[in-house]
Amino acid sequence: MMRRWLLPLLLTVLSSPFALAQRDAGYDAVVVPQNRIDARDLGYPPIDVIPNGDSAITSLTVAPNGNLYGATSGKHSYLFVLNPRHGYVQPLGVVPEATAVANAVVVASNGDVYIGTAPAGHLLKYVPQDEDRQSIRIKEPCAVKDLGMAVKGESIAALAIDREAQIVYGLTAPNAHFFEYNLVTGAFADAGVVAHSRPEGEKFETQKVFSSALILDQAGNVYASGEDAFFYTFDKARRALVKLPIQVPAIPGREPWTCAESFVRDAAGFIYGGTSDGYLFRFDPAKLTVQNLGKPLLAPEITALALAPDGKIYGVGGSDQDMARLFSYDPVTAAYEILGFVDVNRRPYYSWQAYVVRAMASGLDGTIYMGESERVSRLYLLYPVMSNAR
Repeated sequence: MMRRWLLPLLLTVLSSPFALAQRDAGYDAVVVPQNRIDARDLGYPPIDVIPNGDSAITSLTVAPNGNLYGATSGKHSYLFVLNPRHGYVQPLGVVPEATAVANAVVVASNGDVYIGTAPAGHLLKYVPQDEDRQSIRIKEPCAVKDLGMAVKGESIAALAIDREAQIVYGLTAPNAHFFEYNLVTGAFADAGVVAHSRPEGEKFETQKVFSSALILDQAGNVYASGEDAFFYTFDKARRALVKLPIQVPAIPGREPWTCAESFVRDAAGFIYGGTSDGYLFRFDPAKLTVQNLGKPLLAPEITALALAPDGKIYGVGGSDQDMARLFSYDPVTAAYEILGFVDVNRRPYYSWQAYVVRAMASGLDGTIYMGESERVSRLYLLYPVMSNAR
């Protein structure tokens, strides 16, 4: 009896425009080309996926063996991995005592994964062990070792790693402490703060302004943006923070409210950054110069950046109230290309669009990973067009 009415109902649903995710063909002109983008659920649907409200991807990084590790934020934080060989996302469990892991997942040269948590502010260590043979872990704790609290009373807001020196660097929130953790000795060291006071503003604006990420140059020097948009670096010889005489590009007069939201380094050693005002810039660590490359989008911020194998810089811009747009910048021609909305349309099966993207990473095979950061989120895979001339 059930089959008599179930089949007509199914056909009716599948024939509706909503179910088929139909859209006008002209819409293809404003989204990333569909042969260049794909998406993955965060687990095995419909049950074994990172839950809604916990799935906002806020950290992505690529391990030396090519595996992609990521972490989410929400009511709880989850760690996950994607092995490019099989291509699916495998949840590794709930990160203990964490509701957020933002730009705070790094991988050492031996493959160990380090995670900085908020609000507890602990540094955790995860050791991969034959992950392909493990079962999906949903609502189970991730097998991590607690290495301790970086700075008492502070959350970890960003991490970077010097694999050769075996040092993890970090920034904390809300008070912008810069710290290091020595992987050999297991010791933390607090080097001071990159922002001493918060800028004047509305009563709800109570946070200090400093970068949402850290970046290392080819020599292993680490950089962040801090108070009044100035760059800071860590002097390893003096064991102290140094304020540099250069600033992140900002709308004139907005320096106290401007920071670097994202960083990426190219093969030549230049560091590219995206700002909270939506500017892309190039920083030369050798000359200590900053070049403002302009504003690729009408968006208020560039939330994530990644490097393609041909040297192009890919970025995503847009606020939480806007729709994320993807762009690329070619350092050779100094030209931008606006690639459109981050959208995957696989009719008649599904249509997914990312409104907010806050993490990107470059895979060893050239794939660029983009992490959606919403209540219900997925991982997007971009296959960039390579220049034949390089």
